[in-house]
Amino acid sequence: MSITSFNLRELPLLKWGQYILFWSLSFFILSRYFAYQNEVTRIDVIYTFLFHISILLAVTFNSFYLVPRYLAKKKYVLYGLFIAVTLIAGTWLNILTFRYLTDWIFTDYYFISYYGWLEIAQFIATYLIITTLLQLSGSWFREAEIKQKLAETEQARTETELKALKAQINPHFLFNSLNHVYSLAVKQSPKTAPAILQLSDLLRYTIRNINETEAPLEQEIEYIKAYIDLFKNRVKHPERIHFHLQGDSNNMKIAPLLLLTFIENCFKHGSVKKEDEKIDILINMNGSKLSLRTENSIEDHSNTELPEESSGLGLENARKRLKLLYPDRHSLDITTEQNLFKLSLTLNLI
Repeated sequence: MSITSFNLRELPLLKWGQYILFWSLSFFILSRYFAYQNEVTRIDVIYTFLFHISILLAVTFNSFYLVPRYLAKKKYVLYGLFIAVTLIAGTWLNILTFRYLTDWIFTDYYFISYYGWLEIAQFIATYLIITTLLQLSGSWFREAEIKQKLAETEQARTETELKALKAQINPHFLFNSLNHVYSLAVKQSPKTAPAILQLSDLLRYTIRNINETEAPLEQEIEYIKAYIDLFKNRVKHPERIHFHLQGDSNNMKIAPLLLLTFIENCFKHGSVKKEDEKIDILINMNGSKLSLRTENSIEDHSNTELPEESSGLGLENARKRLKLLYPDRHSLDITTEQNLFKLSLTLNLI
C-alpha cells in the first residue's frame, strides 16, 4: 500500500489480505472488549460493527489521502490540521451513529453511546497512530528494498562498464607498442630484438592483470619502468626522458594499468627531437596518497587539443575508470602551456 498514491483497485492481493486481517483482528478484539458477558452475543457484534464505522472511515481517509498527499510530502502543518479535523469528524460521526443511525437500521434494538467525546477521540486517535506507523514502516522497508535493488543494479552496471573499459586497454596498448617496435624494425635497428622481448614481458603482465581488481603498486611501477625503457630505445635522445620515483610504494595496491594510460600519453603525443624538448614523469608516494606528474613537449601547440576536450581514447578511458574506481578520491588536472602538455593526478589509494 504505497503512501504516494491512492487507488484501492491497485492494491495487490497480499495488501488486501493484510488490510482484511487488520480489521478482522480489530473487530475480534473490540467485540470482546464491548461484550457484557463472557461470550460475545449478537448485540455485541452489532455494537462493534457500528463503532467501527467512524474508525474505519477516519483511518481510510488518513491512510489513502492525508498520508500520501501531505505527510509523505513533508507538509506537516497541513497534515496536522487535517488530521485534527478528521479526528473531530470521526468522533462526531460515532456519536451520531448511535444517536440516529442505529434507530433506522436496527429497529429492534436500542443502542446508546457508552463513551463520551474524549474517550471516542482516544479510540480513533489510537487507530490513526497505529495505522499511520504501520503504513510508514511498510513504506520504509519498501524504500530500503528499492534502494538495495538500485544499488545492485548500479554495481552490475559499473562492473559491466569496467569490463568494457578494460577490454579497450589491451588492444590500445598493443597497437601503440607495436607501432614503436615497427619503427625500429623499419630502421633495421639492433634494438629491435630486445624491444620485442621487452614488449613480450609487458604483454604478459598486461594479460595476467587485466581482469584483476587491484595489483601491487610496486609491480605497477616496475611495469612502468620497463615500459619507459622500451620507448627510450626508440628515440635518438633517451637522456631527455626522465622518470623519478619518490616515497615508499610498499604494501599499497592500485587498479592495474591505470597509471599506464597517462604514461603512454606522454610518448604518444610527446616529442624529444629538439634540444629543448623533454618528457618528465614523477611518481610520488606519501602514505596512501599517490601523485603522478607528467610534462612533455609537443611539436605544434596550435594543433594540440585543449585539455577539456580530452586527449584521445586512452585518457577518456582513464577518466571513466577513475570515476568508477576512485569516486571522490582523485583529482585530475590537464593543462597546456606554450609547447608543454602537463598532467597532474592525485589519488587516494585507501
